[in-house]
Order: sequence, then C-alpha cells, then structure tokens
Amino acid sequence: MTTPYKVIFPILAFLVLFNACQSGVADKGDEQDFTVQLQCQAISEDDALPQSAVYAIVNQNKVKLATISSCDSIPPASYEDYEIPANALAAAGGWWGGAGDYFYAIREDTVIAFYQGWADESQEDESFHYTRIGAFEDGMFNLQIPVRKEELVGTYALSREAGSYILFVGMKEDSLVAEYFQMDGILPPVNQLNILMSSLERKEAAHLVLNTTTLNFTSELGKGQFLLEKGGAAVVLQEEEVDGHPLRMEKILSKDYSIPVQ
Repeated sequence: MTTPYKVIFPILAFLVLFNACQSGVADKGDEQDFTVQLQCQAISEDDALPQSAVYAIVNQNKVKLATISSCDSIPPASYEDYEIPANALAAAGGWWGGAGDYFYAIREDTVIAFYQGWADESQEDESFHYTRIGAFEDGMFNLQIPVRKEELVGTYALSREAGSYILFVGMKEDSLVAEYFQMDGILPPVNQLNILMSSLERKEAAHLVLNTTTLNFTSELGKGQFLLEKGGAAVVLQEEEVDGHPLRMEKILSKDYSIPVQ
C-alpha cells in the first residue's frame, strides 16, 4: 500500500524544482543587453574655435552629454593612456588648445554609468579627474551634468515693436562677461545685427558671477538667471522689467535665425 508520505514527497520535490527554474528565468531577465555608443558630432569646424557635441546612445535612446572643442572615438587599445577602465563599453574625447575633455561608459551592476574627465597642460598632477555624471537605468537617462560656461556664450534678444533688447554674452579668461543694448522698434535680421551694434550706444557692460548649479548670476545688471529648455536657452534679468515682468531674452540659434517679434 502506498503511504501518503510516498505521494507527497515527489510533489514537494517538483514544486521546489519548479520554483528554482522560475527564479533562474527572472535572474536571467534582469541581465539586460545594451548597445552603448559615445558619438561625436561636429558643430563648428572653425579652426579658431572648433566645437563638437558628445552624445550617449544606449540602444535606441540618445542624449547630449556636452559640447567640447575636439572629439573622436577612443579605441580600447588606448584606454590605458587616458586612465579609462579596460572593461569600459565606449569612450570618446579630444585635446585642443592645451586642454582635453574625455568620456567613457561602463556597466555597473544593472546600469550603464557615464564618466567625464579633463586634463590641462598647466595642471600639477597627471590625473584625468574623472567624475560620474549620470547613468542609464530602467530605460532612461539620469544625468547630473554641470553646465560649462562656454555653453552659455552667445547672443540673447527680445524683439518688440515698442522697443528691443540685446545681450551679448562672451568669455574673458574663465569668466562670463556681457554687453547690454536697447533700441527702438524691432530688431533687424540676425545677419545684420553687427552692423546695427556699431551704431548703438552700449547701455551696460557686466561681469556675470555664475552659480553653475542653479544658473543664477549676479552682475552690474543686477540678479539674473540662465534657463536651459528643450527649445533652446534664455536669460532673465530680474531687475529689468518689460510689461511688468522680468526681462526675458531668447538665445539666437544661428545667423539664419529669425528673431520673433512680440
């Protein structure tokens, strides 16, 4: 006669084996396959001031990491030269004008981590000063990238029939500087702004003391803030008012950009 124990034991063994198989499938599913690239794209090939964008691509997802002066892919055979881990998934960067910027992507547990480093011919050590700037996890990028002052350089404007405003932002050594103009009527096409500026009197020159985390600044123009948005960049001067609101000027994207009239 078959005892109850002889029947129950095979059932229990089957259940334990089934659960173990299920657990193994889940663990295998957690090990995602990633295709990772660091892509360089030239923005300006001007010999005096070259610029390239650095993009991180994970599978079909793409995000801009930075704008740097020189950028090329770094092959694995050269990783050691740049203090990049041998198991990095991709690397890119370049040297120009006495300084270099470098990036690499590496797998850390279940995420793809991104690191940014720099080197300068005047530095006293030989390090590339890498810091973690973000990761790709759960199908999305999570980046903590400090803004480079160079990315804020450009011309900002507000064009109105009742009067227009222009702010030129540039670099002097390692500081942001600005020139502020006002004029009657609407602004001309962008490619004619330089001609216009030669006939206008500058209202104010300013040194912008910038907090690179919040993008707030103080200056001879008072307090202000740079805004980085999906459609571009803007600057707000808190102590200059237009129609009862702080003056906001949009960054002009290119010489072919038509300044909207408000």
